[in-house]
Amino acid sequence: MPDTSKVITSQRFSQGFTYESYLAQMSSNRELVQQHEAVFKLSDADGGSFKDVVKKLGGVKVLAIVEDWCPDAHRGLAVIAKIARASGMELRVFYRDKNPDIINLYLNQGKFQSIPVLAFFDKDLKPLCHWIERPAVAAKFMEEIAAELSKKKLSDDEMRQERRKRNAPMADAWRQETVKELKDLLSRAASRG
Repeated sequence: MPDTSKVITSQRFSQGFTYESYLAQMSSNRELVQQHEAVFKLSDADGGSFKDVVKKLGGVKVLAIVEDWCPDAHRGLAVIAKIARASGMELRVFYRDKNPDIINLYLNQGKFQSIPVLAFFDKDLKPLCHWIERPAVAAKFMEEIAAELSKKKLSDDEMRQERRKRNAPMADAWRQETVKELKDLLSRAASRG
């Protein structure tokens, strides 16, 4: 667990966008985040599980690190927004490129500034756990597609289009896997606390 105490203070956390203010100021791709949110259904049981964790911990704060152009961020942010609303978590959104000190606390594999990052804290901003980029099944799927497409002689643009076409049908399964992973992470964090 990274030492976040010098970077993520109460004052700094409060400077993040609320989900609503983040959406309002987005210059591009707002509709993609809203589409994910509109189709994503958080079950009552899952909502209740997150609410129980929040109650057990006396409050949970979530710091989301995103960029407007990132498809994983569109999907992940929509999921955590619904979870936060259903459970009473306090969510703040930060741009990765404007907050290098924050993203550098959560480097994927110790070197990549992958997004989204969802960092969870107790009410006093003591770190609980964090989640990076996409669920494990999505990462595996993406690796398999990348390996397959690398054998074809495609331009970068053709590669992006092909990946998007293959990823699109997986979005709902990936949103649900995100819920499962977050529920597991937070349940383990709550049992330690």
